[in-house]
Amino acid sequence: MIIFTKTPILASALLCSIFVSGCNNDSLAKAKDLTATPRPAVLVETWEAKNTEITENIQSTGTLIGNESVTITATVTDQISDIYFEDGQYVNKGQILVRLESTEQSAELEEAEANLSDSKIILARLESLGQKIATASGIDEAKARVNANQGRFNAIQSRIKDRVIRAPFDGVLGFRKVSSGALITPGTIITELDDISQLKLDFNVPETYLSKINIGNTVTSTSLAWPGMKFQSTVSHIDNRVDPVTRTITLRTIINNKDRKLHPGMFLNVTLESAKRDALVIPEQALIQVDESSHVFIVNDQLKALKQPVSIGARVNGAVEIRNGIQQGDQVVINGQFNLRPMANVKIVEKNGVKQTAMNEH
Repeated sequence: MIIFTKTPILASALLCSIFVSGCNNDSLAKAKDLTATPRPAVLVETWEAKNTEITENIQSTGTLIGNESVTITATVTDQISDIYFEDGQYVNKGQILVRLESTEQSAELEEAEANLSDSKIILARLESLGQKIATASGIDEAKARVNANQGRFNAIQSRIKDRVIRAPFDGVLGFRKVSSGALITPGTIITELDDISQLKLDFNVPETYLSKINIGNTVTSTSLAWPGMKFQSTVSHIDNRVDPVTRTITLRTIINNKDRKLHPGMFLNVTLESAKRDALVIPEQALIQVDESSHVFIVNDQLKALKQPVSIGARVNGAVEIRNGIQQGDQVVINGQFNLRPMANVKIVEKNGVKQTAMNEH
């Protein structure tokens, strides 16, 4: 006969139950202690969001053209008798550049001058005799001969003038492209003349900037030929038409070039400062960019971190315009934001020490 004893088994079960219960109580107590312990505050630097006057820069490029530019050509066909300029010479308005052969025209001018003088003498003699001796028709014929001879004299003078080619304005000449004795015809290029004391710079900007640009906006131009140099000017003209293909509009600026460092045809990089306006700006480093969305962390009065979605505008000199999402006076985190989570405790510090301490720290 086999007898089973239950007492030791019951005792063991009771002891295990007490042990497990004790363990559970200890774990809950430790969990409560951990929950009650606050997370340490995250050290951050902040920036007070405020309205600032900004100037948005618009980048473009352009090619220089002379303030006045012309190709010097002849208007008649004849041989060159004399050349009075050298390559790259600076000339004044009216200075003679080239003289063409005019021997035949000079002889004709002398003949015309003699005929004119003779006809004037005859007219004066008839007018002095009076109507009793000289008839009215005779006087009229004499006047007609004077006018005809005067017209011929003026025409020959004009043809001689066409054979003397002068500079139409002050400027710098290009290369000489003809030689003495050469036969030239209308359209033959003799040289080019450019007024480079001032240079025009035309450049294009997108039509979307039309509301931000005005006559007088500052333009800063740079050239690879002169590293480190900036050429300052202002917008002098805005074209009255938008290019329907590129959707850009052309602007013109006049650059002072008294030192003649720049030349027509040079390529320049252009920075146009748009009209000044007030905007809410923060340092660009404060932004947290995720795909196409932008966020910032701000610190509230309880020193808690709040994650705010924002809409950004122009970027200017390391700063960014915030169009909505935060308000003026908000404390925006600019350093330490990548260690934050929403509602985290923070401690605001400066580079030289603590600026503000968390309320829950002692």
